[in-house]
Amino acid sequence: MLRGLITATAALALAAFAGADTLSAYIKARKQYGITTATTSRALDTLVGSAVMEIKGQVRGAFTMDGQTSLLLEVPGGSPIIVKGGDMPAWIKYPQSHARLLVKASRATEFSSIDAAIVAFVEEGAMVEWEKGIVAGTAKPAPRPAGNARAPLPKASRTGDTREWNLQPNEAIPIYADFIQGYNKRLTAAKATEIATALINFSVEFGVDARLITAMVLVESGFNPTARSHAGAMGLGQLMPGTARGLGVRDAYDTTENLWGTVRLIRGHLDKYSNSTIGNGKYDELVLSLAAYNAGGGAVKRHNGVPPYKETQNYIKKVTAWYNRLCGVE
Repeated sequence: MLRGLITATAALALAAFAGADTLSAYIKARKQYGITTATTSRALDTLVGSAVMEIKGQVRGAFTMDGQTSLLLEVPGGSPIIVKGGDMPAWIKYPQSHARLLVKASRATEFSSIDAAIVAFVEEGAMVEWEKGIVAGTAKPAPRPAGNARAPLPKASRTGDTREWNLQPNEAIPIYADFIQGYNKRLTAAKATEIATALINFSVEFGVDARLITAMVLVESGFNPTARSHAGAMGLGQLMPGTARGLGVRDAYDTTENLWGTVRLIRGHLDKYSNSTIGNGKYDELVLSLAAYNAGGGAVKRHNGVPPYKETQNYIKKVTAWYNRLCGVE
């Protein structure tokens, strides 16, 4: 059941990642790989082997940790995929933005998961204008180098395909619901589905990895919507009364409202501590964000980093341990 939550395998390291987001740099990279047109979703879904491809997509969400950004990208005609890269500008991480990307995609067998690492990227609008110039005769596409063959395309996926990571949100909901109910057996199937639906939808809306929110809610409340701490923290994400009011959450025991507030709150902390330098060095933004979620941003500021509170330090350890497990990192 835990394996079913893994939406991507370990990050594919691409040593030559350029991260180019200017049109000239993107066109240069495109020519280097002899690419003249974006691939189809079928070619991506049925890839076996390794190939550099151009894809078009709409960003549905983004998550950055340790300087590595993962994008949930919706590819026209296909299922959303996760592509990984290094540091990226804010525009490409904003939900609903449109991008053109060169990715190095690899899949060992027809039924194994795919790894996709970004080689270069640019705004889709800039590429559309450039392509219009080609059609008008103002530019010429680079010729495709001889012998640069694509990876073989196997038969279309059959029933029983175990690839898990490139699911539509509505396809992922039953998997998350099954895990949630398996952890808290007091929940009905309907309630577990309600929690999973809100968790995934708000994760996509705010661009946060749903596995992180799953780990946080598991540690905070054990997926108990009626949980209340001795300090007065309420519901699935254990929101304090003042925090809930500040977020606009009217009923912290309502599943949808609580998870909306939870995801919005951690998104704000992640944005705040991204590229933040505190104390003697740059702290991991995820660790600082979790510390702020548990102890408050004021405590992080006062202590110039993670507060020396046993509860907060244990909280960070538990959440990151669960997050690693859900990501397939033991």
